[in-house]
Amino acid sequence: MTFLIHHLLSESAGKYPDRKAVIYKGESITYRELEQSSNQLANTLNEIGVGRGDRVGIYMPKTISSIVSIFGIVKAGGTYVPIAPDAPAKRMEYILKNCGIKHLLSVRDKVTQLANTFPVDSPVEKIVLMDSNSPVGHLPIEFVTRERILNSTQDSPPSTNSIDRDLAYILYTSGSTGDPKGVMISHLNSLTFVNWAQEFFRIGENDRVASHSPLHFDLSVFDIFSTIKAGATVVIIPDGTATFPLRLAELIEKERITVWNSVPSVLVLLVTHGKLERFRFPDLRLVLFAGEVFPVKYLRQLVKHIPHADYYNQYGQTEANSSTYYQVKDLPDNDAGHIPIGKAAANFEVFAIDENNNVINRPGDIGDLYVYGSSVARGYWGNIEKTSLAFVANPLSNGSGEKAYKTGDLVTLDEDGNYIFLSRKDNMVKSRGYRIELGEIEAVISRHPGVKQVATIAIPDEVIGNRIKVFIVPFEPGSPTQSELERHCAELLPGYMIPDVMEFRQYLPMTSTGKVDRRLLVAESKVGV
Repeated sequence: MTFLIHHLLSESAGKYPDRKAVIYKGESITYRELEQSSNQLANTLNEIGVGRGDRVGIYMPKTISSIVSIFGIVKAGGTYVPIAPDAPAKRMEYILKNCGIKHLLSVRDKVTQLANTFPVDSPVEKIVLMDSNSPVGHLPIEFVTRERILNSTQDSPPSTNSIDRDLAYILYTSGSTGDPKGVMISHLNSLTFVNWAQEFFRIGENDRVASHSPLHFDLSVFDIFSTIKAGATVVIIPDGTATFPLRLAELIEKERITVWNSVPSVLVLLVTHGKLERFRFPDLRLVLFAGEVFPVKYLRQLVKHIPHADYYNQYGQTEANSSTYYQVKDLPDNDAGHIPIGKAAANFEVFAIDENNNVINRPGDIGDLYVYGSSVARGYWGNIEKTSLAFVANPLSNGSGEKAYKTGDLVTLDEDGNYIFLSRKDNMVKSRGYRIELGEIEAVISRHPGVKQVATIAIPDEVIGNRIKVFIVPFEPGSPTQSELERHCAELLPGYMIPDVMEFRQYLPMTSTGKVDRRLLVAESKVGV
């Protein structure tokens, strides 16, 4: 019976023991080897104190070792918490403390970088080195080496008494107060989506699925678990490859990728700089995109270059997985047209409520989008207030107390009953596929003692979704400098949240009610583009 996400691996290992499970830079691991390695890691984690429900950090680039780490942690009964390998030290410190992470899985290079910045009061007690047999540096922490894992004589996964309501992973997303929010996803939440996606998109044992998204980004859930469920092969796209579109195009063809899943901005770069006329991609049968709006003019070019593939727009959030889908068959004649986000996936309930608390059901009606079902997350780790604001009583449940996720997205319906995304209600935007809370950027910049006032806006960009621009009013002209503020941001924000543009002003425009006139700032910025 499959009710935990690691059961997917065990079942496929039984069916396809010698099939390649994961490929990375010419190296590979079979299903039998992945099952055995993750069992050894799981038993080692139990031996060093990891138990049911414990949060275990993963701090390393996405490689074969990181996939072993994921399955080893959940087999041990733990909850994996991926931390971006390029995360600023203070963001990493927050996640470690917020989640109470006592065990951290990493690699030698990353731990070496931590030696001088590791927080003194960190809750981490043990670091498991997935690639080294000797401790690193002078950190006052116990190290568990790769040799100890390999010497484990336990070939079977440990018995943990885990149930499907237990947390499988926690993914941190942008938060309005300057600190990220940890989205709690249970095994049930994850499997609801994974089972649907594998079956609906017909992922089979002969597929080779590209895994481009980082582990802390929810698109990685499909890449890994739906692929493993099918007994297919995960082909990890090395970090940074997408910034070299021609190299990415060569990799897709060389690795005979059959299924691609990423944010549209990666595909836009592929269209504009990947020299697609040189390639045929004969094996590529399915292109999935999610996370942001795909400009029609670039999607049209992609379809022209790869006409034999099926294209799907997926919509969702970390808090509820991908809940709607739309198969792209006919593109709008107008490049300014919208690709619908579609209809609810099987076993998902999606509805929109208008300002009069009625469910919208006619084209042109506008409402707030809600998602209900077993895919909806448990809430935000250690943040009851934000959980209560986003995970609300289901408006359609007649007082039963069931929770639905209020996405914060405004949508309408087209003539065929497909939802069309219009805008966000709050201050959150998408850039390069990442959710960015503009308030978090403002909160971080405001911490600088030389900053008197700050306002952040998003400028629409057809390639990356939005460019982030900040307006800063310093206490003293010329201090801080832009370089100083960029360094300040780099210490507290991940790279994708560092503003693209900084503009210093003597004052910010205000509305008649005394608020910063953000609409005027946006209008002025568009004129200057």
